[in-house]
Amino acid sequence: MSHPRYFVPHAASPAEAVQPDPAAVVHAMDAFRLQAGYVGEQEWIVCTDIAGNVHVLPASEREHLPASTKAQLTHHELASGRTPRRISASELFLFLVELVEHPTDAEGANDPVYLYGTLMGPWPSASPMRVPGQLTVTRGDLLAGLVQGAPDAFQYVQDPESKTAPRSYHALLPGDRAERIAEGRGLVLAYPAVPPELQAHNVANDPLVATILREALDQLQEYAREHGGPKAIAEMEVPVPSRLMAIAELESRGYEVKGDMATLRRNHPGLVNRLAEWLRAEKVKVPREATTPEFLELARRALEVLPGWPSDTERALRALVRPGNGAPPKPGFIPPVAAAQPLPTQRVIPPRPPPSPARPNDWMQDFLDAHTPPGGKKKAKLTRASEVTPPPRRAISTPKQASSSKDWMGDFTPGPSAPPEHKPPSPSTPPGPKRREPSAPAGNPAKKPDWMSDFED
Repeated sequence: MSHPRYFVPHAASPAEAVQPDPAAVVHAMDAFRLQAGYVGEQEWIVCTDIAGNVHVLPASEREHLPASTKAQLTHHELASGRTPRRISASELFLFLVELVEHPTDAEGANDPVYLYGTLMGPWPSASPMRVPGQLTVTRGDLLAGLVQGAPDAFQYVQDPESKTAPRSYHALLPGDRAERIAEGRGLVLAYPAVPPELQAHNVANDPLVATILREALDQLQEYAREHGGPKAIAEMEVPVPSRLMAIAELESRGYEVKGDMATLRRNHPGLVNRLAEWLRAEKVKVPREATTPEFLELARRALEVLPGWPSDTERALRALVRPGNGAPPKPGFIPPVAAAQPLPTQRVIPPRPPPSPARPNDWMQDFLDAHTPPGGKKKAKLTRASEVTPPPRRAISTPKQASSSKDWMGDFTPGPSAPPEHKPPSPSTPPGPKRREPSAPAGNPAKKPDWMSDFED
């Protein structure tokens, strides 16, 4: 298996063959057209199964997908108003991002960022492979990949818990030098991974992408403040993906939060604790909460003033991507908040074992240890997919059906239940008056047939 120049496979993990199976697919997460010079243009669909594994299928296999997956593909295309984008490349890899390492000892504004996960590909190929490892890109590459890919993010059905429609974001990243990218080689299409236990209804990665963007902007801002610029980044107000988690972090550091201000409580005994308190600010403003589209807009503004941006690699990469139907992206990244509509009860997936503790896999630790110098004390910031969880879902009520149904609907509704079988009383039970069973209230809607639930995921 050939790898992009900036990808390092884990030495102890052998490559495995990628075996897509349309019957095992549960959710769709992307669709694009790949233009390779010697094979022409072909449309591909990126999906996941119940275990979170990625399946890359040609669009000709769409008829073999489950009905719920085809419904997701249809909704995305109609809701976005765009056909799949076109990527001109003779060598395209897919990368499932499980962990992002933001080094804290930054020497420049556009320093490297380490992504850990599973690389798959290349496409087009008769025998694509998969292998875990590390992909290294710059901070600007990561921000630009997410910003430029936002208009083509995969959209799911709006739910009452989210302010905007859930989306699955991707980032087209350079895996090689600019001259190789211009030839259509070394392109890496990265997807921040959603843990399998959070894939009950879709594979939207909004909270994870917001956290990745926030960590990258924090590092940019820290550099700008230490080195006197860019001023726009140093003065930028960086929000947080979750205000509740920000308040919990402040309280764990000894702050008392009242409204939008957090005041440090200086009542900890001991010299070490008092010295630590003196180094902290007396009052801190609690950051506001923002959605993923707002973080994308902040990242776009930061890229406009990032020194040396866009790079030659970025120019070569974006020249290979075109909108599917030639339509320009919808203006702005912040869509209007739609009123929440009641949704039908969704199918429940059988429970799975509880997830393992949030920590890097053993093979990731090999790379993390290599980035820590001997005796180093500063630890890099890590963004783990397993730590980012959405708010708990509320129970969704099913709207009542009208009492007067069409005649054809009667063919799909279950018939009247048979009367319960009369059982003689036990000899040990003395005879007594019969208890009258409560009758079902009139007008209860009939239970919907099971096949309808396949379209409600």
